[in-house]
Amino acid sequence: MMKLKWDFPTHNIYKRDEAKGANATIATEIEAALPEQEAYYTVAGDDRRPLLVLRECLLCNGTDDALLSSYENNEAVLIVTRWFHCVKLPTDILNDEHPFHTLFEGDHPPHLFVSRWDGSNPIALRGDLSRSELLGNMHETLKAEYKKDAKKAAKEITKLMYVYDMLDEKIQRLEITIDDELEKRGPKSKKLKKYGKQLEAAQKEMVAAKEKEAVLSNLQLRNPDEAPNALEELLESRKNDLPAGQ
Repeated sequence: MMKLKWDFPTHNIYKRDEAKGANATIATEIEAALPEQEAYYTVAGDDRRPLLVLRECLLCNGTDDALLSSYENNEAVLIVTRWFHCVKLPTDILNDEHPFHTLFEGDHPPHLFVSRWDGSNPIALRGDLSRSELLGNMHETLKAEYKKDAKKAAKEITKLMYVYDMLDEKIQRLEITIDDELEKRGPKSKKLKKYGKQLEAAQKEMVAAKEKEAVLSNLQLRNPDEAPNALEELLESRKNDLPAGQ
C-alpha cells in the first residue's frame, strides 16, 4: 500500500541577550515568523524537487484529507507525490509568530499548494478540485521541473500496481501451497521442486517490476543542483546589509 512521505520541518529562532553578571551572551528562543524567502529556503533544505506544502487544520489534523479523497481512488495522486518534496505544517501555522507563517499569509490561505523549491510559481490546490483538476495542477508543476514526462511515467507505474497485486497474490498462494505440501507429504514430496521453481520465478518477476518502477520514477530534475547555498547566501547578504554594530 502506497503512503505519503511527509517532511515536518521545524525552526527555532533565537535572539542574543547579555548574560546576567557576565560579559557573555545567552540565547533565548523567541517566536517570530521568518521572512518569506528564508522560510522557503529553510523548508526546502537541500531538496530541489518542487514543493507540495500542506497546512493542517482542526478538522484534518493528523490526516491527509486536504489532499486525499475519502470517497475517490487516490492511487494516481499518491503516485505523483513521489516527485514532490511533501511538507506538512501544523495547525498553528496561521499564527503570525509561527516561523513558517509567511508561507500561508493572507485572509484566505489555501490548505495546500505546489510550487518550485524556492516558492516561485505557486499553484493553490483548493479542496473542491476534482481528481483530474488536482492532478492537472500537479502535472503542470512537474512538467516545468523535470526532464521526463511525469504523465507517461505515472501511467506505466499504475500498470505496475496491478502487477504487484497479482504477484503478491501468486507468491502468497505458492507459499501456502508449499507449507501444505510439506505438512502432508514431507520434504521428500516430488511436488515441492515444482512449487519452489514457480515461487522463485514469481519472486524474480517482483524484483524486475520494482526495478522497472525505479527507472520510471527517475524523471531527472532539470536543475538538481540549483543554488546549493541559497539559505546561507541569503543570510549572509542580509547580515551585510545591516548597519554597523548590529
